[in-house]
Amino acid sequence: MNQGHLAKVWGWLAVASVVFLATTVISLQGGTEFVGRLFGEKADVPMNNAPGIAYFGVIVGGGLFFLASLPFTLHAFRPGSHWAARTPVVWLDGLDTDKWEAKLFQVCVLLVLVVAPAAGIVKCCLEAETGDICEQDTSNFYRGDQTTLLWVPVPKLDKQMRLRKADSGQEPCKSGVQLFPRSWTPLFFYIVPLLGLAITAFGLVLLVVPRSRPAGPTSTIT
Repeated sequence: MNQGHLAKVWGWLAVASVVFLATTVISLQGGTEFVGRLFGEKADVPMNNAPGIAYFGVIVGGGLFFLASLPFTLHAFRPGSHWAARTPVVWLDGLDTDKWEAKLFQVCVLLVLVVAPAAGIVKCCLEAETGDICEQDTSNFYRGDQTTLLWVPVPKLDKQMRLRKADSGQEPCKSGVQLFPRSWTPLFFYIVPLLGLAITAFGLVLLVVPRSRPAGPTSTIT
């Protein structure tokens, strides 16, 4: 792939991650029920499972962010005269990154497509961790402050483990979202998003590290 291909792939993946995480965070803040309805919430009623929505926000948004981190970092690794030239150019083909307004545009791109989704992943992760976990149709309950999604409790009766709103108490375990199997949840909820954050951070470092210019041809006088 050339740099144009990498920029297009990164742009589409990053935009998808931003859109999903932005709608998730807005839903968590009560601004819209769009994402909530995707996971079974009814319109015009208060959202009653913010941790469950945040859980899938991290998995889907973080997964897209991880995929986007690969072409971003590879593009940053390619030669370029300065950081703005090594930042993928999206939407504006032929952008002259030597101009000050182009550099300002590239800063906005990094804020929207890198910083914003990273903050959204952290926000959703913290929200999901507040939720209670229970085993469906049993009396096995675990408060959010007693467990972590990094290591989900093992079902004692081989029933579904469900994530529901915080402080649900002893309510019957019939609501909430089904968690992935125990080994899959830490993989998709923590490891994949963290890898995406780490790879992207490495790409940002590559953007600002000065590059040595290739030596030009030398001539000898005889």
